[in-house]
This record gives sequence, C-alpha cells and structure tokens, in this order.
Amino acid sequence: MMGTVETCPQCGWTFDTEALQANTCKKCRSAILITSVAHLEKFDRPAIQKYIVRNSEILKGDTKDQDALLCMGLCYLRLGLYETADKYLGSLIDAHPEVASGYYYKAIGCMKGRRPRVLTLNTVRTAEQLLLTAMTLEPDNGRHDAVLAAMRHDYYVVNGLRVPDPSPAELLEGARGKHFDRNEIAQGLALMSIPESSLAAAIFAKQN
Repeated sequence: MMGTVETCPQCGWTFDTEALQANTCKKCRSAILITSVAHLEKFDRPAIQKYIVRNSEILKGDTKDQDALLCMGLCYLRLGLYETADKYLGSLIDAHPEVASGYYYKAIGCMKGRRPRVLTLNTVRTAEQLLLTAMTLEPDNGRHDAVLAAMRHDYYVVNGLRVPDPSPAELLEGARGKHFDRNEIAQGLALMSIPESSLAAAIFAKQN
C-alpha cells in the first residue's frame, strides 16, 4: 500500500487520519489517493501533474507500491498518454495480480481512446480477456460488466458480427444488484469514445 504521505498533492494541506479515511482533503476537497478515473474528472493537466510528481516520488522508495502504480496509470490514461499508462498498469498487474483495477483500466487503455468498432479483433479480444479477469477478481463490481457490454455492443453488434457470450444484454442483466458507480462507468465509456447514447441509457436504466 501507499507509503507515508503527509500533505495533499493539490494544495499542500497537512491532512489527518480522518481526511485520509475519507480520501478527501478538508481544504481543497480533492481526492488524496487516486483510485478511479472519476477522481480526475474535473482536473486539468497541471493538477493531474501534481499527482504524477507525488506518486513518482513514492515509487522511488517502493517500485511496487500498489496505490502509486494505480494512480500513475490513471493519470496518464486521463492525459491520453496510453503507452505510459499501460506501462504502469502492467507493473501493477505484475506486482499485484489480485487487484482488479489493473486489468479493468488496462483494458480501457489498450483501446487508446478509440471506439471499439474501429479496433482490430486482436485488440478487442485482449481487452475482453482483461475485463473478464477483472470480473473474476471483483465479481460484485458492475463496472466490469457494463464496460464489457458497451465494448461488445460497439464492436460486434454495430459491425454485424457474431456476438460472443455473455451478450451485452446478459452482461447488463448480470450487473443488476452489483456495486454500480455511475460516474466511474461514464468516465470509462468516455475513455472508450462511446458517446452518451441509447446504450449508455440502457446501462444506467438497468440499475433503476
């Protein structure tokens, strides 16, 4: 886990245990640890760079720090630097193969900001396998089901290809009742260049 961090990466406020447990700086209200792309939604490049600087220092002391590797992968993914993001997410998987987030975000990153419908079959299959692994490791998190459903719909259904099992509809049905962070999933769809569409509406309707 992350080494000792005493100040907020954004504003420099020295935080207490309560703030760390809430993962929110009491002064600027930004996340202390970045564990989701949703935490970076409102940050511009200079603000994201502050997290990169802080976590680069942490990795100098511990190259396998789980939180720092995930943060670095997410920051570079958010910046559209996919090769660098893939390097950190790959290191996260190598050091912590039990952590589902590494596979989930590596799957999104391997699409390099392009819609699934324009990718090669090999790339889609690689992303599918990563997402299926994430589902196995974290079966109660509906984000894996939702993003895999969106990807399979955009690649197989839109291109008129045979859809592998489970189908998008089956995946969305399977996500019912699981942990479902709408903002997290919306950010995942955005990183895949999938617009707010009827599919996105269907994903969120399944949880109503």
